[in-house]
Amino acid sequence: TLGPTYMMMGGDLEVVPSIPAGNICGISGLQDLIQKSATISDSLFCPPFHGMSAWQVPVLRVAVEPTNPAEIPRLITGMKLLNQSDPCVETTVLDTGELVLCTSGEVHLERCIEDLKTRFSKIDVKVSPPLVSFRETIIIPPKLDRVNEVIVDDGSDETLQRSVTTHTVNRASSFRIRAYPLPEGFVNFISENRNALKCLINSTSFAGSTSHIPVPLDEHIDFKIEEFKLFLEEYLADIPIENAIEKIICFGPNLMGPNILINNIERYDRPIIWPGSDSTESDVSCLWDYESSVIRGFDLATSSGPLCEEPMAAVAFVLEEWTGTLKCELAETAATGSPIAGQIVSAVKEGCRAAFLRQPCRLMIAMYKCEIQASAEVLGRVYAVLGKRQGRVQNEELKEGSGTFIIAAVLPVAQSLGFAEEVRKKTSGFAMPQLVFSHWETLTEDPFWVPTTEEELAHFGDVGDSGNLAHDYMMSARKRKGLSTDEQIVVSGEKQRTLKKNKKEKSTDCDSALIPLL
Repeated sequence: TLGPTYMMMGGDLEVVPSIPAGNICGISGLQDLIQKSATISDSLFCPPFHGMSAWQVPVLRVAVEPTNPAEIPRLITGMKLLNQSDPCVETTVLDTGELVLCTSGEVHLERCIEDLKTRFSKIDVKVSPPLVSFRETIIIPPKLDRVNEVIVDDGSDETLQRSVTTHTVNRASSFRIRAYPLPEGFVNFISENRNALKCLINSTSFAGSTSHIPVPLDEHIDFKIEEFKLFLEEYLADIPIENAIEKIICFGPNLMGPNILINNIERYDRPIIWPGSDSTESDVSCLWDYESSVIRGFDLATSSGPLCEEPMAAVAFVLEEWTGTLKCELAETAATGSPIAGQIVSAVKEGCRAAFLRQPCRLMIAMYKCEIQASAEVLGRVYAVLGKRQGRVQNEELKEGSGTFIIAAVLPVAQSLGFAEEVRKKTSGFAMPQLVFSHWETLTEDPFWVPTTEEELAHFGDVGDSGNLAHDYMMSARKRKGLSTDEQIVVSGEKQRTLKKNKKEKSTDCDSALIPLL
């Protein structure tokens, strides 16, 4: 039930019976219905007045907990209020029970923690070190190695090499899955067209949709979906599947992510997700009953990839084959207490992760757009700090009528912690940086790369002395999450035991030499 309406007069609220158009007002009673912002209209598909900008993507995360464990309910309530009041904040609860706060940057994080302590929760909280988000993706197999030598193909069958076949536990069903890379701009394309994708999900009745009854579309929303479909078809042009746009099963994770699941199974003509498209009856109607389990497995795989349990991005998974006598196995699986649906979820999840690893894997890092105003005397110091943190200068121009230079650069979010403070310290306050989220960028280094050829061994050494930035990011994320790493806890353990043994032998010889003297 809606409460009274208020006219916002600075820091005060004044109750009014009605408010004319063009004024900023407050409406009570909507706190449980609207999470961040909404547009109230009598039309179901009225587009919002103002959408979220790309630079507001939260990429910096911290885990928060109260100093007194008994105050956890107050902290949860405070984080909910903070989430509603700030459009650039995301709050989540992990499977481990940790409360995670996602913000846009270091300064924004400090402001949110201060508001959480003084305004919303009003309790003392402990904050973990900042955690930076990554994305996992795949690329087209490169033709040159790190020393610009041509990679020789071994002549093996690419189709059999890249596809992965998985089975359920009871061997009742099997899947053959293959992963294809999508263009790098696909991630930004999905972010910019999130409203059209949401309307598509609400208007389509498919196995993974939350709406069982399709909602009719008006002309404006129908045009947005058709435009979205037209641009999406260009991104799928490199996938060697005829009419791939009509064979899309769903997006992921959470049906809204930058990954696609495509149906390429023979004799399985599932309903098309696009409104107004004609679809034929499926010859394998039994598969439709278990498609929701396939979508669930695809969703689990794309939400936590195999590299460091980070979400996948710009990956298309093609379901090439789905075999098995499912109906004949229902009675047996029900009797053994092992439902076939759960086994399908596990098989598809592991199949997607294995197909991902068959392709050249890469990490995607979030990038800041950095704008620095500095005088000519401190330009060298600014460039030194940018180079130290893997930043790249894109443009430099002199501001007219002054001696101030404006430097435009990009900087990885993982290297931005303490960047502003270091720039001010190195330049004695004569340079002022400003960081804004820009885009996701794919690292060129292979996280699993080790020198193998003679040229690589001669250039990098036996252990790759030049370092691998992607491998370091992957190992730091795995270590933070408690996953297995290749870090050596004990180095040269045998040599240490040998030294200890030599010391004992020397002490024994000295004691034996002293005996005749006594």
